[in-house]
Amino acid sequence: MNPNSAAGYLIKDLVQKTGLSADTIRFYEKKQLIQPSFRGANNYRYYNDDALRRLVFIQRCRALDMTLKEIQRLIELEQNPEQDCRAVNDLIDEHLQHVRNRIAELHKFEAQLLQLRQSCTSQSTVDDCQILKQLESFN
Repeated sequence: MNPNSAAGYLIKDLVQKTGLSADTIRFYEKKQLIQPSFRGANNYRYYNDDALRRLVFIQRCRALDMTLKEIQRLIELEQNPEQDCRAVNDLIDEHLQHVRNRIAELHKFEAQLLQLRQSCTSQSTVDDCQILKQLESFN
């Protein structure tokens, strides 16, 4: 807990501990991924260690490019610890396929960009730039 407050963490404490912005933390709260443990008489929201752990969990999932929907599903699964973890594996397998598809798409973009770059190998003016001409063409 925050040594300055026996009640819990303020948003500024969560910002410091996670590196997330206050707006991001409020967004996750609005999406009901975290909840303050209570509101003080000063109307400040106070968060407990569970909220901090949840933010770290969300942050790690986002670093893996997981969607909020996927994260919400993982949180739902986590809240039912007695069930088989096959659903977690399935979600990760689906996300892995999404990542593989995205990598293939990025390889196509790379090839297209390389082809564009090779179309302009000499010094010329922007007016004569073959890259811009190809990007503007209807073909």
